[in-house]
Amino acid sequence: MTYEPRSFWEERLGEQFDLRGTGEPGLSLDYNRACYALRRFALDRALARAGFDPRGRRVLDVGCGTGFFVEYYLARGAQVTGLDLTEASVARLSAKFPQARFVRADIAEQPVAGAHELVNVFDVFFHVTDDARWQAALGHAAQAVAPGGLLVYTDVFAPSVGLEAHNRTRALERHRVVLEHHGLRLESLTPTHVLLNRDLKAFRFLNRLPWLLYRLDRSVLGLGLGRTVHSNQLLVARRVA
Repeated sequence: MTYEPRSFWEERLGEQFDLRGTGEPGLSLDYNRACYALRRFALDRALARAGFDPRGRRVLDVGCGTGFFVEYYLARGAQVTGLDLTEASVARLSAKFPQARFVRADIAEQPVAGAHELVNVFDVFFHVTDDARWQAALGHAAQAVAPGGLLVYTDVFAPSVGLEAHNRTRALERHRVVLEHHGLRLESLTPTHVLLNRDLKAFRFLNRLPWLLYRLDRSVLGLGLGRTVHSNQLLVARRVA
C-alpha cells in the first residue's frame, strides 16, 4: 500500500484522537502516556541546557497532532502556533485551545509565515518518506526560526533499517547539511527513550508495566546514558544571532 501522509494521518487521528493516535496505536493509552511523559522529561532538560524559557516566546509546534506539546508550551506561558496537515487536528485543537493559533498546512510543501523563537517538531520528519520532501520540510522548519532561536526535533539520525512504510530515517550528517545551509548550528543531541517506545522482543511483556519502564528510562537518561545507533534522539539547533 502506498503511503499518502495526509489521508494516513487524517484517518488515524479520526479513529484515535489521543496519545495512541500520535504514538503507539497498538499499545495501551497508559503506555503512551508514559512515553509522552518521558518526551516531556527530555524536552525539559534540553531547554534548560539551552537556557530557553518559553514564557512570552513565540513557539511553533509542527505536527501538533493531538496537542500534547501545544499544552506543554501554553502551560509555560508561550505564544503558541500549531501546524498540522490534518483537519482532525486543527479543528479539535482550535476548540480545545482558543488561546493558541492553528494552521492546516504541510511543512514539506510551503514555508511557514513569521519567525519563531522556538520551532518544536517531535516525531515528524521520519514520517516524510520522500527525500526531496524531507529536505524541504526540514528546511522550512529551519527557516521559521528567529535569530538566536531554537529548532528542537526528534529523529533516529541513522539510515532506516526494517521500518514500516510510513517511516524513513536518515543519517545525522544529512540533517547537519540542511541545518547549516539554513544558518543553524547543532548544539546538542540526546536520547529520548531507552526501553519505552522500543521493541523489547522477548521482554515485550514489560510493556504492561509502562511506569516501571518510565522510571528506569528516567534513571538511565538522567545519568547521560541510553544512546545507541538506533535511539530516538532530541536534537537542538540554534540560529546564529
